[in-house]
Amino acid sequence: MGVFDAIRTGLSELLSHKMRSVLTMLGVIFGVAAVIAMVSIGEGAKQEALAQIRLMGIDVVHIKRAVTSGELADKAQERSPYGLRYSDCESIRDVCSYVRKVVPLREVFADVRVGETPVSVKVVGTTEGYDTLTHSKVEHGRFLNERDIRDRLPVCVLGAAAKRELFGFDDALGKTVKIGRELLRVIGVMEPKEIGSAKALSALRDLNSDVYIPITISLSDFQVSSQESIPSDYIKLRQIAWRLRNRPSLDKSPISEIIVQVQNEAATVPTASVIRSILNRQHRGIRDYEIIIPAELLRQSQQTQRIFNIVMAAIASISLLVGGIGIMNIMLATVTQRTREIGVRRCIGATRWDIIRQFMLEALVITCVGGLIGIALGIGGARAISIYANWSTVVSVQAVIMSFGVSAFIGIVFGLYPAARAAQVDPIEALRYS
Repeated sequence: MGVFDAIRTGLSELLSHKMRSVLTMLGVIFGVAAVIAMVSIGEGAKQEALAQIRLMGIDVVHIKRAVTSGELADKAQERSPYGLRYSDCESIRDVCSYVRKVVPLREVFADVRVGETPVSVKVVGTTEGYDTLTHSKVEHGRFLNERDIRDRLPVCVLGAAAKRELFGFDDALGKTVKIGRELLRVIGVMEPKEIGSAKALSALRDLNSDVYIPITISLSDFQVSSQESIPSDYIKLRQIAWRLRNRPSLDKSPISEIIVQVQNEAATVPTASVIRSILNRQHRGIRDYEIIIPAELLRQSQQTQRIFNIVMAAIASISLLVGGIGIMNIMLATVTQRTREIGVRRCIGATRWDIIRQFMLEALVITCVGGLIGIALGIGGARAISIYANWSTVVSVQAVIMSFGVSAFIGIVFGLYPAARAAQVDPIEALRYS
């Protein structure tokens, strides 16, 4: 019997016992489907995390203002009352040799409106170069430049979502936006920035809702940050009034974040160590800041993803193993049922190798058909998860090939023992079997 004849015999055996064949293939079907679906979910999460980390920048270091509480807050008020300061930018720029660019940010609390009703957007004071570090592009107009910062020009740039909130579908360039008590002219609108269906990183925020103003204006004209609450009693109002009269100089003005661009990705960790030393000295040992290194987040994400893939593969392998055991049991039962057929074939000239090849190919047909059905279910399951659960999934060609290869391998391994048992059947005894 040739290879194709054995395959044809295996398919006819499957069709003649449909229910038994389906039950035999269930373990392989669910195992392959689970592998593809799980790998697709993991790959989708990996790609989304990578995309979000790239949005932060691989060659940058983020220093964010941290809110202190309890005993640490009392020490911070004594040793470092202003927290992260504008002067920290100059210190980092002067000391760190790997630094290419330093961009400060200050989020301020202010109502933003065009008409009477304020809209829900964020006001961020920054400098030129922020759009480059965040890989953002200007769709209309221009971004802030050095003259806007130096001369404290009353201008602003709108994120895509902020522009829609304020002006709808109208052209915003040249129009006026009221931020707090200040009137600022719109000089640019940013392109929409995709951040994924669900943010994988808490350090990443939606830039589309930002309104960018010169940081010199945010430091001098807006004194209450978004992290501070506005008290209502008389004593605290007097304290705020005293702060406004005795507000700190520009260098001591508090800021929300500093973005430091380094020469290359390899320099991010050494630069972060130098920055930590500088800030510890200037803040007198108070950790009122946190340092975020996107390159390190990328490595941690990849390591977590590898562990996730190993765990998921182990879980899916159990289904495949159970499926292989089921195939072996069914094939052993088939050998018993077809004992007379085996005896007839041996008597008309079939060798033991012919019998082994026949049963091996039948087992291979079962697992390959189950593997193909599992691949279809796995791809369909990944698509369904993407649509209904709103998770990003990526069907990997490598996962499909690997799953099908594993299913074929299971057919060979678990079909070998039943095939050997079939080949050991004595032809004379087999002919007597009824």
